[in-house]
Amino acid sequence: LAQAAGVEMSSHLFPEASCHLLAATPTCHWLEFVDWAEPVLEQVPVLENGRVIIPDTPGLGLRWNETAVKRYAL
Repeated sequence: LAQAAGVEMSSHLFPEASCHLLAATPTCHWLEFVDWAEPVLEQVPVLENGRVIIPDTPGLGLRWNETAVKRYAL
C-alpha cells in the first residue's frame, strides 16, 4: 500500500522482525532500533554502519536465551 501511494515506510518496535519486513518493502525508509529484547535473546541483532544485518537463518532468526527467559517468567 505504501509503494502504491508513493509513501515511505518506517517501522518501530520489535526490530528483530521489522528488519525483515522493511527489507522486502520497496519504499523502506527507517527502522527504529530499540534493544528491549536483548536480555532474553541468545543472539542480538548485528548493527554495521547504522544498518541491521538481517540473519540468513530460517524464519526471523530469533533464538531465546532460555536461562534469561526463565529468570523473567512468572
